[in-house]
Amino acid sequence: MIDIKHLRMEYDTTVALENLTLEIPRGEVFGLIGPNGAGKTTLIRILATLLEPTYGEVRVGGVDVLADPLAVHPLIGYMSDFFSLYDAMLTWEYLDHFARCYKVDAKRRDRLIGEVLELVNLEVRRDAEIRTLSRGMRQRLCFAKSLLHEPEVLLLDEPASGLDPAGRLEFRELIRKLHEMGRTVVISSHILTEMTEFCTSVGLLEGGRLVVAGRMDEILDRMHFGLQLEIEVLDQADRLAALFERCPGASGLAVNGSRVTCRWDAGREALPAMHRQIVEEGIPLVSFRADSGDLEDLYMRISHHKTS
Repeated sequence: MIDIKHLRMEYDTTVALENLTLEIPRGEVFGLIGPNGAGKTTLIRILATLLEPTYGEVRVGGVDVLADPLAVHPLIGYMSDFFSLYDAMLTWEYLDHFARCYKVDAKRRDRLIGEVLELVNLEVRRDAEIRTLSRGMRQRLCFAKSLLHEPEVLLLDEPASGLDPAGRLEFRELIRKLHEMGRTVVISSHILTEMTEFCTSVGLLEGGRLVVAGRMDEILDRMHFGLQLEIEVLDQADRLAALFERCPGASGLAVNGSRVTCRWDAGREALPAMHRQIVEEGIPLVSFRADSGDLEDLYMRISHHKTS
């Protein structure tokens, strides 16, 4: 759905993106991660036709973004990290205004406005003045505007920033719904733990370069990160820790009350034997969890936190 080849973006003497090549298949929820200044917003703005790169090739849905940007607009919905609303308008008026800008047929406008308001849980504020909406509601309204023309690709730059915990939960569910609808979503965010739950693939940008990209489980396997073990016992956590200290496959051991955690590099096939050994030692086991890691783990292990 998105095809980028040898993309470079310069701001005077600063190289924001350098030789970036990336493919995002249709229906993916692709998470862009990286430190501030890594080039995430620049990449999203190029995809949204708001910036013209120094050189490179960018296609969305087979359309050349640089050669024919107007043809790309019906395919994309864009939400900036900073946005403005018309405070004196009513919620439905704001959406109606942009539906007209998108040239949505008059017969479909009311239905689409109702659908997007329901999707972002704002139908009860349909007739409210925008000035009366909370920060989270304003954010959801801007998101609804991006969905009005039923775009195939959504470009979301820090869409959950400023939302309270309940708002972030609602946003997470909304992304899941869009994924089920077959939409392609490109999202940048600093809330890595939440992105783990809805992103199907990720790309790490650093210093304007794409360090790694793909499905997270495949990246973790490719990087040979091993597993993260978390084991809970009723007591004798110190004995359990001593048992792992004698095991060559364990590293980074930590004890926190009744929980013992460590990095496991001996592979999944060695875990049943380790489990049996714990039981045979008479250590009262409560739970034994092996995790491949999450976005935070991936980011901290391969990132050098460099800006462009």
